[in-house]
Amino acid sequence: MTPSPIVEVGSLYPTRALILMDCFCEYHGLYLARKVQEDYPDVALVFTISNYLRHYLQTTDPDNPRWFNARLAQNDEQLKEWKEGLHGLPLVGVYCESDSGLDDAEWLREKLMVSCQDDPPRMEARRHKYLMNQAVHEARLVTVQQKLCGSLQEAVGFGRDLLMRNPASRIVVKPHRGVATESVHVSCNDDQTTDAWNQIVSTKVFGSAEQHSTVLVQEFLEGEEYAVDVVARDGEYKVAAVWKYDKRPANGAPFCYFRTNLVDCDSDDNVNKVVEYVKASLQALGIRWGLSHNEVIVTADRGPVLVEVNCRQHNMDFLPLVMACIGYNALDMTLMAMLGDEESWRNFPNLPTLRASGCMVHLVNYATGTLRDVRYLDELASLPSVASWEVYGNFQPGEFLKPTIDIRTDAGWVQLVNSDIEQFEHDYKAILDWMPTMFCVDDDAGGAHDE
Repeated sequence: MTPSPIVEVGSLYPTRALILMDCFCEYHGLYLARKVQEDYPDVALVFTISNYLRHYLQTTDPDNPRWFNARLAQNDEQLKEWKEGLHGLPLVGVYCESDSGLDDAEWLREKLMVSCQDDPPRMEARRHKYLMNQAVHEARLVTVQQKLCGSLQEAVGFGRDLLMRNPASRIVVKPHRGVATESVHVSCNDDQTTDAWNQIVSTKVFGSAEQHSTVLVQEFLEGEEYAVDVVARDGEYKVAAVWKYDKRPANGAPFCYFRTNLVDCDSDDNVNKVVEYVKASLQALGIRWGLSHNEVIVTADRGPVLVEVNCRQHNMDFLPLVMACIGYNALDMTLMAMLGDEESWRNFPNLPTLRASGCMVHLVNYATGTLRDVRYLDELASLPSVASWEVYGNFQPGEFLKPTIDIRTDAGWVQLVNSDIEQFEHDYKAILDWMPTMFCVDDDAGGAHDE
């Protein structure tokens, strides 16, 4: 059965349409939908769901008709019938909220010949981390030493070679596709590389039903890690925000997020070279339209080196932070790039300027056991820099806790905003000091203890 397009129109007669894929998050896809209806009332919204998310919803929420009605056409004939339901409306673009739907979004853009099209329209290297670095390397940019290994012997051998070149260093062993540092391992020897290989190949490729048959081995990059949010309009790039990560080892995991901090572009000496590197990487990947979240490590000897390009926004509610600290945001810029006029687009500067310090603090849990109490919440709420905070629902008394090992297992978040940088840093340090004993648990023997 051919799906029919789910269309919502604004207050004016529609003259064009924007397709939104996998839009479920209130502060991401649904925010975009609301803004389109408010600011671009002549634009019809067309909702669809990627194949991966459709299969997931079919299993977890089988009685909800929305996943069935919004499912993606599966072939050219179905797509032709689906498009006829739009009654000839010009199609501006396809915006995908989810990382798992990005390949389907590219397929849809190409098949429908939407106005906002990358060049080439489809490119696996925009998601495949090995191919991504290869494409950037071919553009004569500095890239990480890497190898996509098809056997354990190959992974151990290449990892050993990297370690022998720099005995004091480490290597990274990770999937070629993934998000949020999931299944990313740091290895210092053959045994650790073997353990990483076995763990990765026992799992499925992110956004796919296929099992991992390869593992990506890379050199470990030492340096400060930046994330750059970029919006493109027909190949012209504007930076919406620059962030710096505070990632640290915790609970046996190599990369736990502690802070995602907005960077003052006027005072950080690395910003200009990071931004130019990111723009060149986007050009190498043929990205001409829309929003990307790009991660780079600035090394002492080679300068910026790519970690990854993500053709979507990072998964946190960054809007309150950037509106307070910058005054505009990447999502509004994305709509302006695709739907707005040239003059309005020109009003956005090439680089943002901070009017206050701001960050997202990631609450890291160190405890294992049944949660008895969450401490320091009153003290946290009274900190001058705290704008908002949340402890997640699965970190409430009575829940069984496991330690944080990546961003998906965070215990919650705190947003800090303050024009006084000393107070801002003081409040961040206070939260860091509270984290190790914030979650008080009862062990299996029934006794209460702190971790």
